[in-house]
Amino acid sequence: MSLERFYRIDAGAPLRCAASLPEGYTVHTWRPARDGRPGAPLTGRVFSIWWLFDRLRLFANRNAGVLMIREGERLAHRSLVTPRWYRFPFMRRTDLQIGDTWTEEADRGRGLARAAIAAIHAEWAGQFERMWYVVDDDNTASIKVIEACGYELIGRGERTRPLGLGLLGRFVLT
Repeated sequence: MSLERFYRIDAGAPLRCAASLPEGYTVHTWRPARDGRPGAPLTGRVFSIWWLFDRLRLFANRNAGVLMIREGERLAHRSLVTPRWYRFPFMRRTDLQIGDTWTEEADRGRGLARAAIAAIHAEWAGQFERMWYVVDDDNTASIKVIEACGYELIGRGERTRPLGLGLLGRFVLT
């Protein structure tokens, strides 16, 4: 089990993130319900599994997706947007969660994570009641970003790993 912090913001609450990107960077989204199977640069099994989960309607709504920030064709940042499903039992049917956020090491410190959060709120506006962000308790950089954007710490919890398998795990707010 790992300790997690659970952050949340209501759809109508003011977001304090800047949406500006450094010159040469662009925002792209992939939404399985709208765009079909994932293409480049979303290679790898996880994105095909997400597409399948959406097709099988395992998510509480059809608003799953990925926000990408690219410099040219190079992927510099990505954040997944996930509706409620088995792994996030604390969420409502109309909630979304930003997770599996990643920034290329060479691009860190350029404000891409803040810009991604702002872009997610713009892209998914009107499609969620509350947005969640779950982060490892020791991920100081990510915690600073989400707090700077105006998200409120709701509580702490854990990521369970039944039988030692993260795939079966859930994020449990305690």
